[in-house]
Amino acid sequence: MKPRKIVAQATTCTQLNLDFIEHDGRFFLECEGRQVDGSNQGFATRKLIELMSRPFRPARQPRILFLGLGLGHAVAAARESLPQEKASFVVLPEAAELADLISANLAADPLDDERVHLDDLDPFAPLPSEYAASQGIFADLDQLEALSPKNWSITSPSVLGNFQERLKNGGLLGLIVNRPVTGLEKELRKSGFEVATDLAPFSEKSKKNRTLYLARKGQYQRTH
Repeated sequence: MKPRKIVAQATTCTQLNLDFIEHDGRFFLECEGRQVDGSNQGFATRKLIELMSRPFRPARQPRILFLGLGLGHAVAAARESLPQEKASFVVLPEAAELADLISANLAADPLDDERVHLDDLDPFAPLPSEYAASQGIFADLDQLEALSPKNWSITSPSVLGNFQERLKNGGLLGLIVNRPVTGLEKELRKSGFEVATDLAPFSEKSKKNRTLYLARKGQYQRTH
């Protein structure tokens, strides 16, 4: 059995240790011993990004915000789903060094696209007004939960209210999690979202599912 190798260590925006690990040709992220992402864990994420992208394929300049980078599954899927030249994919990485580690070690670099932009803003901080009228916001809640400060909660009215303010009418908030979050649907609706949920397997052959939340602000109006 091949040993696990810690390729590098980084410090998250919340001052936690994040290990970038290689094992038998696959890569993993672990935060304080808890696995938060892996090379083989992107199937459900890609499904959610495909759902999020469909309404915005006619848009000339769609902008999607990613709260956290992980191993880049969501960014890679968005690049494929939204091929527009003027699309913008804004990533708020959980650790400053993570983007360079991904680019240096993964065979296919999900960040190798001039449409991908890195913002050093803390992914747990309120999104600033410069991101108003965005088409989409994506977050993997299992990753965020492992890294989050104690006073942060996805069901907080202030967190969801900030997301709602930064999305344009018809914009989509896409959230993915291993287990449904108690009270999340109710809080999303109270914050002005229409909510749909679905399930997608961890991988093509997996019998275990992840829960997908797709929350829409109002009704999307195509602009010409």
